[in-house]
Amino acid sequence: MLHRKLSFMVFCLLFFPLLLPAHGLRAPIINDSNVVPAKGDIPTPSKYLPAIRAYQHEVVQQLKTSQQYVDNIAKAAKAGQLQTAEQNYILAHQSYEQVRTIIRLFANADETINSRADYYLEGVNDPAFVGFHRLEYDLFVHKNLTEAHTQAVDLHYKLGDLHKRVANDELDIAKIIQSAADFTEMILTTKLMGQENQYSHSDLADIQANIQGSAQILRHLTPFIPAKQYSSINQGYQQMLNILNKYQLSQGQYQTFDQLRQKDHDRLYSLISTQAQQLAELRSQLGIQVYHKYKH
Repeated sequence: MLHRKLSFMVFCLLFFPLLLPAHGLRAPIINDSNVVPAKGDIPTPSKYLPAIRAYQHEVVQQLKTSQQYVDNIAKAAKAGQLQTAEQNYILAHQSYEQVRTIIRLFANADETINSRADYYLEGVNDPAFVGFHRLEYDLFVHKNLTEAHTQAVDLHYKLGDLHKRVANDELDIAKIIQSAADFTEMILTTKLMGQENQYSHSDLADIQANIQGSAQILRHLTPFIPAKQYSSINQGYQQMLNILNKYQLSQGQYQTFDQLRQKDHDRLYSLISTQAQQLAELRSQLGIQVYHKYKH
């Protein structure tokens, strides 16, 4: 009896699947009419390519400028010139912040060279705490020029590697447009609270760099943006920079963040929030698609 039951079960397993509807066993047919490629698979329309290449070249040059300031830090630290090293730190980080949202497109590059101590469980004592903000800590808090020199040499190498990667990669238009908006988001979430440069308190310099970085992208895309819309966005940039100009010192540097008056802080927050909204809408207004194939 047991043998007959087992035979019947084997028969059912082999025979019954053949009776199922055929369409339930087939994989869906994919063709050019229904495919939805991933974001990274979407080609950038050719009309944007000259603007992207010109902007990409500027990003590389900006990183080289930051690298040069870091080299100045290493030299000043070796010569025992603390104040010179501190001034060059502010300039180096300011230069980096002008292109930072683009660097975020390159895997963990930004996290590797620009993470703050509060990202780590052990804070400033964590072995993984390296890069810009470790250098900032060594200069402005620890006042240790030997450690600062070590960090500067390492950061100089990483920035050199980074600008080579940027030069050899291909940026797509959707990511660049998003990066213009991301600059304003960074200001709202960290720099307007004085959280980026916690040791040098140079967040006003970085806010200026983020605004300039966002405006830099828009300048390259001017031919594709309606004149009235571009004028409105550009006016927003100018209003923000006019507030920051009150705090500007010689050689493009700025007062420390604690000097920012509450009235100007609130006005900046309002202007940047409005700008973030305008930039967030720009992608759809330009017809830049993310989850669909571009129409040729």
